[in-house]
Amino acid sequence: MTVFLSIIWFLIVISVIVIVHEFGHFLFAKLFKTKVEEFAIGFGPAIFKIAGKETLFRFNCIPLGGYVRLGGEEIFDEEDKKDDPSLFYNKKPWQKLLITAAGPIFSFLLGYFIFIGIAGLYGFPQVVIGDVNPGSPAEIAGLMPGDIIRKVNGKYVFNQGILSMEITSGDPLELTVIRNNEKIVTNVVPVLVGERAVFMLNNVANLEQLHIQEEEILSINGEKDIFSVMKLMEVGDPIEIELKGGQILKGNLTYFSYTPPTYIIGITYTYFSNEIKQDLEYFKKGDKIVSINGVLIEKPVDLEKFITSIQLNSDELIFSVTENFIDNAYRPIFNDILHVEIERNNELIEIQISKADFLNDISKPGALVSAYPNWKPKGVDFLSVPIHWANYLIKLTFQSLGQLFTGQLSSDDVMGVVGLTVVIGEAAKFGLEAILELMALITISLGAFNLIPIPGLDGGRIIFSIYEMIARKPVSPKVEAIINTIGFLFLILLIVFVTYNDIVRFF
Repeated sequence: MTVFLSIIWFLIVISVIVIVHEFGHFLFAKLFKTKVEEFAIGFGPAIFKIAGKETLFRFNCIPLGGYVRLGGEEIFDEEDKKDDPSLFYNKKPWQKLLITAAGPIFSFLLGYFIFIGIAGLYGFPQVVIGDVNPGSPAEIAGLMPGDIIRKVNGKYVFNQGILSMEITSGDPLELTVIRNNEKIVTNVVPVLVGERAVFMLNNVANLEQLHIQEEEILSINGEKDIFSVMKLMEVGDPIEIELKGGQILKGNLTYFSYTPPTYIIGITYTYFSNEIKQDLEYFKKGDKIVSINGVLIEKPVDLEKFITSIQLNSDELIFSVTENFIDNAYRPIFNDILHVEIERNNELIEIQISKADFLNDISKPGALVSAYPNWKPKGVDFLSVPIHWANYLIKLTFQSLGQLFTGQLSSDDVMGVVGLTVVIGEAAKFGLEAILELMALITISLGAFNLIPIPGLDGGRIIFSIYEMIARKPVSPKVEAIINTIGFLFLILLIVFVTYNDIVRFF
């Protein structure tokens, strides 16, 4: 049933996105009195057709996109072209450009429209400080756990990525934060820290007896340059870490991520509170988790850390390293039974629950209340804020496409129809808000992707139109046909490759 619903939601989301995109082409073609032979959603054989006065409307069986077939769009020989002014080939180059560009433009407009709808119905997520590192620039600037970061250098902050991009520049930041419903403006100067890494080990010997927190690492596998040796290691390799206090940490590497020297301000983020949002098997709506195994849950980030520890097996360890110092370690919870103290109806109650049952309850979609409710902008902000968010995503999409073509992003970061089906299905579990946000992101991505100057995409045809405007003559029909065929074959191979990647990734 879950797979079936995922497919249904995928078809709904993709159909809406494709219809709007293709309607942009259709509308401008009609505006310039261009003949439209077909308006199709999907590819391949038709599931059903509706014959219009001039246009055949089709819904095809392969939901990988759509197309508007224009009269005279594909002329293979100069002798085949007619003097019919309704043919696309005979339109003025600026008209061709607008007809072609209208698809991506309408995709972007759909993104703006969705975000405006989200603003009215749900509001926008807020970036909340979960913890502040002692002595960090954030603490010096007076930032506190629970502060909501509204703006950075005048830009609205919808997710931590926006803030992170500003921080990594190293320039001084002007932060607008909300604390107890009051607006506070403060300045923070990022500080440059050395190399950092996150380690995950398994088969760790004598883990219960080890004390690992704020320890200095002397060597890894006998090498003092710990980051150089780690870059050469692979998952499964044995690892021996010598700590300054005399402890030796032995195990096998299961995960390693490296971050070069970069600027930070010393904060962590939080995403949900310690309050239960809905009735679960072991918890009731409104319950507040006060402590777990005697450890107080004073801040939302405390619960997030505990959840990480609960998920570890008894021989697994996660820790982060800045330069040569361990600054955050997650040890497993060795006892299978958790003693969870909750506040229910102003009374403290202790629940004994297994780690598996606790995780099963807490990890259900929407199980926990968000750290702070969404922010609903009012007045002028009602339009300006969603427009800012859409503009940010459009900019980020173009940057990501550029990084993909320059090799800064790998092909594993690209998602196709199978991946989208899975992701949309997961979003559906969280409700309409998550689906709408994902739909906005997909339609913006579709608009940006179609502007890539590759034959077979809108961007390729836009290049032909620009050439015609400059050279004052169209590209030879034969040359254009050959180029478009090559581009189409490239897109088919890309779809096959991305679909294969999806299958390997998800199944």
